[in-house]
Amino acid sequence: MSLTSRFFCLLILLAAQNISCFGQNLEPNINQEPHFFTRKDSVKPAYKNKFLVFPLVALSTETSWVFGVANAYVFKTDKKDSLLRVSTMPSGILYTLNNQILIALGANIFLPKERYIIRFENSFSKFPDKFWGIGNNTDNNVSESYTFTQFYINPQLYRKVYGNLFLGAGVDYQRVFNIEYIAGGYFDRDLVKGVYDQKSYTVFGYSLFINHDSRNHAYVPDRGELFRVRFSNFNKSVGSDYNFQTLEIDYRKFIKVTKRSVLAIQSLNTFNFGDVPYRNLAILGGNNMMRGYWAGRYRDLKFMGVQAEYRFPIKGRVGAVAFLGAGQVANNFGEISFDRLKPSIGTGLRVAVLKQDKLNLRFDVAAGTGGSINYYIVLAESF
Repeated sequence: MSLTSRFFCLLILLAAQNISCFGQNLEPNINQEPHFFTRKDSVKPAYKNKFLVFPLVALSTETSWVFGVANAYVFKTDKKDSLLRVSTMPSGILYTLNNQILIALGANIFLPKERYIIRFENSFSKFPDKFWGIGNNTDNNVSESYTFTQFYINPQLYRKVYGNLFLGAGVDYQRVFNIEYIAGGYFDRDLVKGVYDQKSYTVFGYSLFINHDSRNHAYVPDRGELFRVRFSNFNKSVGSDYNFQTLEIDYRKFIKVTKRSVLAIQSLNTFNFGDVPYRNLAILGGNNMMRGYWAGRYRDLKFMGVQAEYRFPIKGRVGAVAFLGAGQVANNFGEISFDRLKPSIGTGLRVAVLKQDKLNLRFDVAAGTGGSINYYIVLAESF
């Protein structure tokens, strides 16, 4: 998950924490597909809209410490409908000790009867980062620093078609500019699109979604499944500087092992086709999938990964997890094989910030090949 997505996740979850203090149920965050359910009549007092302001603090290997301030407008499109989930419009600004800046505005809006859902993430970021080259076998010991500035907008509309099944469509706009990198290095050697060929570019296109969600909880489910498919098409005919397509398939399964322990399994796949610019390549690593690697440590057209996590309580508000995963990036399907998979393994603690609503602060340490060890302090589970 990108820093932008992690930031929106954090915004929504902190907003949910404040909502809970007012006696409301926690709602799905902007990056998690909501849990759908059968509506039944219920009579409760009319909902009161709220405006919340709160600080942000987080930590990860890629960002170091993160500090910021955020706010969220929390509301219902029908105040008298007690089963209608709470809509949120978060915004904020953050700065990391790695000199990364992010300004963001998002929304997760449930229209009356939840026949439609509106979602979007708008962001501006200036982001120093690292690059090891393209491919699954790049040198662990040599990385290059680079910096880019980016605008990103992606409004989405979902329509319920039957039960837990939603179909959706959206628009994706991305403007990348002020790219600074080491001349004659990996970007030039690998002829990386969006860098060596031009120092700024625009990506524009549309996305189509299929979401089926039977999880019993948006943050810490102990049963149910999530199946999500996204197809995106970017084309010069509509203003994009590159022609390419992206197919993302995300499947998650949650199995209740004992009364309080859960086995969570996820398969995540990203397949790009065409002339894909650097910031849209599939990546391996990050605080959600393949946690033993820096976010984007490996990049290429394709990514396939799977992970499993066992979650169990210790005492009171404290729990623990053990997780492992495997994945690889590849230029084409013929390169994907078991002997090229990168392993990831780790463990972590969980502290219930809101025990009743299962909102956890997680402390993870994960290892990958080449002696890489990553650490994360993040609100909410990895998946």
